[in-house]
Amino acid sequence: MKRTILILPLLLLTVMARAEAGLQVHYLTGSDKQYAVSLIGQITFADNVMYLYDKSKTELGHTAVADIDKIVFGEYVPSSVNDIEVRVAVYPNPTHDAMVIKGLSAGQTVRVYDLQGRLLSATQTQAESTLIDVSALQNGTYLLQIGAEVVKFIKE
Repeated sequence: MKRTILILPLLLLTVMARAEAGLQVHYLTGSDKQYAVSLIGQITFADNVMYLYDKSKTELGHTAVADIDKIVFGEYVPSSVNDIEVRVAVYPNPTHDAMVIKGLSAGQTVRVYDLQGRLLSATQTQAESTLIDVSALQNGTYLLQIGAEVVKFIKE
């Protein structure tokens, strides 16, 4: 089975430098799981499944990528989905040509990654709302990083 390591080194180093850093996986069912970033050694994707491992390579958990709504890195790991402050809105999802992102700060960078962790594009925002062109992407599932928040989206 081929395994691909998702590499977001700058994001992980930034989060790890903060006190009480956490990773939260939000599922389409409305539930979530939370992990201390200091415990995570590796995030891998294989056969459309995301695996989390600790630093000793012991599996912390796994889930089908199709079941994930978004992944959030941040200083505080809330105790429930209701505690999460919604920072940005991303729509439509799935999309064909472009996505609207609202709730941004001017000068914020929006990055698009494939599921192998390759950076496909980076856009510097000029206002609270921006349009991201995804028309050149092949149909599939991608990750949109906005600050410490990572949102899964589908290009049809």
